[in-house]
Amino acid sequence: MMGVRHSDCKHDCLCKILKKYKGFEVTIKTKSGDIIMGELEKVTKDCCVKIIEPEMMTPFISEQLTVIRYKDIESFSVDLLG
Repeated sequence: MMGVRHSDCKHDCLCKILKKYKGFEVTIKTKSGDIIMGELEKVTKDCCVKIIEPEMMTPFISEQLTVIRYKDIESFSVDLLG
């Protein structure tokens, strides 16, 4: 009999550390190679990470909320001066 794999973000080291940076500017690299930059709004109880990406002028993209599953995050960095 195989053991049950827990995908609980409360026990994931990356998720625990990321939660501490709510309100900071973060750069997240996904496992698929995408880069998401913006203000960390929240890490939800159901393991989603909400990031507010800033408005861009060229090409114009208005401010947007991006949501990603924590298990799709490969790494992240934090702007400590922000």
